[in-house]
Amino acid sequence: MNILRALILDDLIEFLDFWFHHFPQRTIRHFFDQVYLIDKNLKVKANLRNLTKPLYGDHTIIGYLIAFPYRVLRIFFGLVIYFFIFLLYLFFVIFWVFLPIFLLGYGILLAK
Repeated sequence: MNILRALILDDLIEFLDFWFHHFPQRTIRHFFDQVYLIDKNLKVKANLRNLTKPLYGDHTIIGYLIAFPYRVLRIFFGLVIYFFIFLLYLFFVIFWVFLPIFLLGYGILLAK
């Protein structure tokens, strides 16, 4: 009987470790991977680095006047997209963490 109890407790501890530690950690890592992949198209990091440089090497006053607002808008819209992706992942992780609590509460309410 003690062996069975130890096996069940061991499996329960492994499940809880996976559910509350490993999977959210993997999801957060996946979020940063997605941000890295999306940044290849949005180029937020490159636009931040070259914020005061003109576009396409046009070193005239018009080149500087066009480049700065263009880069600021690209950075702003890229950060907005990152923010929405962050919210999506945040809601998913919160849902994942609280799902067992809701299911246990729902099961207890149905049992009565």
